[in-house]
Amino acid sequence: MRNLLLMFVILFGLSAGLRAQDGGASKPAAPAQPIAFNHKLHIQTAKLECNDCHESRGDGSTVSMPQPPKCMLCHASVATDKPDIQRLAAAAKNEDSIPWVRVYRVPSFVTFSHKTHTAAGNKCEECHGPVAERTAIALEHPTNMGSCIACHSAKQAPTGCDTCHGIMSKNGHSPFDADGVVLARLQVPSGKTSKSMVSGSSEERRLSAAEAFLHAPML
Repeated sequence: MRNLLLMFVILFGLSAGLRAQDGGASKPAAPAQPIAFNHKLHIQTAKLECNDCHESRGDGSTVSMPQPPKCMLCHASVATDKPDIQRLAAAAKNEDSIPWVRVYRVPSFVTFSHKTHTAAGNKCEECHGPVAERTAIALEHPTNMGSCIACHSAKQAPTGCDTCHGIMSKNGHSPFDADGVVLARLQVPSGKTSKSMVSGSSEERRLSAAEAFLHAPML
């Protein structure tokens, strides 16, 4: 009987852990932003669209975070008595930027294109949740590898490694030549490639293992 009870406790613990990994854990709270931007107000009342504030940059792979000059296109005459708007006006005058706190982020070794996803018919709320109903933005959906592959599989989109990690083999360059930020965090000298790493010292093996990780990352 005691062994049976112990087994039940173990199984219950494993089940709870799996539920947490599958999203049973509570979602993170919305971070405090330097300007209390109310998405619900701007979308439902002001009738703004996502791309009115978040314009595409470059080839459309990324979108911009709105800065004071963009905000003041409306707020030069709207809600000018509010402290946040007065701060925006002062920032625009001084050419200061707003240090928005990032909510969604993918690792530097992941290639993600907003343009590709929207062109395929995906809606913003599929990744960012019901933004039109939110006064503050929190992480609604995880941006980990499992979540992305599950979505791609459900939509019958490509799931091969190069779909998201094409940067690893782009033009035959190693990520050691491409991403200084990651290299700095790993304390790996830039310019090192697998061709220059032969088996030998522990330092060479450490560099080789780091490069293998970058070529086959786990998100």
